[in-house]
Amino acid sequence: MPLSPPAALTGDFDVCVIGAGPAGLACAFDLHDRGQRVLLLEAGGENPVPGEPDVRAAELLHPAYHDPLDIVAASALGGSTHWWGGRSLPFDPVDFRHWPLSYADMLPWWDKAAAFLGSRSVSESEPPPAFAKLHAFDAVRDECWGPELNMGRRWRARIRAADGPAIVLGARCVGLEHDNARVSAVRVRNGGGELRVRARHVVLACGGLGVLKLLLLLQRDAPALFSDAPLGVGYMGHLTGTVATLEPSEPNDVAAFACRPVGDGVFARRRLRPTPDTVTRENLVNIAFWLENGDTNNPEHGSASASARYLATRLARFGRGGEPLGPHIANVARAPWSAATGLAGAVYLLAAARLAGRHPRATTLTPARAGQWRLDYHAEQPRHDDNRITLADTHDSVGLPKLKIDFRMQDQEIEGVVHAHALLDADLRAAGAGRLHLHGTHDECVARVRAAARDGYHQLGGAIMGEDPRTSVVTTDLRVHGLSNLWAASGSVFPSGGQANPTLTIVALARRLAAHLAARSA
Repeated sequence: MPLSPPAALTGDFDVCVIGAGPAGLACAFDLHDRGQRVLLLEAGGENPVPGEPDVRAAELLHPAYHDPLDIVAASALGGSTHWWGGRSLPFDPVDFRHWPLSYADMLPWWDKAAAFLGSRSVSESEPPPAFAKLHAFDAVRDECWGPELNMGRRWRARIRAADGPAIVLGARCVGLEHDNARVSAVRVRNGGGELRVRARHVVLACGGLGVLKLLLLLQRDAPALFSDAPLGVGYMGHLTGTVATLEPSEPNDVAAFACRPVGDGVFARRRLRPTPDTVTRENLVNIAFWLENGDTNNPEHGSASASARYLATRLARFGRGGEPLGPHIANVARAPWSAATGLAGAVYLLAAARLAGRHPRATTLTPARAGQWRLDYHAEQPRHDDNRITLADTHDSVGLPKLKIDFRMQDQEIEGVVHAHALLDADLRAAGAGRLHLHGTHDECVARVRAAARDGYHQLGGAIMGEDPRTSVVTTDLRVHGLSNLWAASGSVFPSGGQANPTLTIVALARRLAAHLAARSA
């Protein structure tokens, strides 16, 4: 069944949703299921086109800290889920110290978001006994992945259903018109022409930067809008990387930190995170840690199964290039049965990926070196007023201003990441659970964190929620201050980023918004 033709743009709609990423799809489906006439506009097609310079054209003032916009998102059905990591997990209760909503407010909506994503929201389990003795940190919360990460594929049948919302591809929103404190029309480019789409309500679900651009364009045309609000101010991301390995006191405890199936094709992985008391007492950036596979090329891991996989790869390349084979052969000789099991598992994962187009999660972890496993981190970035998004003086090919992104990672969060490692190391030792091996001195670790400190994939802040229009851009119901029928559902409304990947919460807010809009129309 084909998607809606461009002629649908002239129809009569209750709600126009802009952007067909996970938030836009979830919001549009829910509104349609509640009896609303819905138009969903997507600037791209069914699959991303490399580059897309016009849709996300921008000037990066500090490119060392922000990835290029043509690789951080996707204009297509399913949006950035075409290449996201798939991690689903809720915020921690301590994160809501900066939010006008509470953890209890969000809890039911995270469950609904996880159902849309095909994953799980709050997933917890008992850690190994030594890790249960941690005081400043805990190891009970998981991150989860569903079996299908691409929402365009997951919801393909629903997208193409004849009785669903109208979905028009190649329909790029280039502006919003307003009068009498409401949006009167959405200016849409489709092909070579421009149309004005009309609906009772308009929902912006086109990503953090996409939402900010449309609001900044609206403010440019009507300077009185958001005149006192922090529009574009406090843009945030996350810090991620690795500066340590973890040596558990009991090596078998590592199995509890590997990916594991939890039913319905969902996989979970345990995280270490500071307790709320630790975050507040230490004035710490919220942060999470997890164990990750070491480099199979390096025989220092001492793993027979990892060396077997490496040797198989080298044989497939007819032995060209790579590490000397002797140490890997010695690893295999010490534990031939483990090597055979690891090789069989690798063959299965490769075959499954080729047949299903997905990458099953490995349920064992390769050490970084004997007795030590790589420790990765994911940390929040506090809001800084000098991290901001504005409109540039340069323009794209259709005459719209590019975005100007003034974004840096700052000393507060960089030092905070290293401090969190020191706190975790002390807590592990006190509990008898293990110890960390940092990659160098304090200053060397700070330099490593700084070198890895960049984002752009998690586009948070700049249009934060709150009830005071002088300190926020949208209400707690996600209505844009000063406009009765304009709403925003993206990471731009986040007052803080927490340690969690944001997609689950973005979709939760989108589903919450759909229920609110439908109730208003009842």
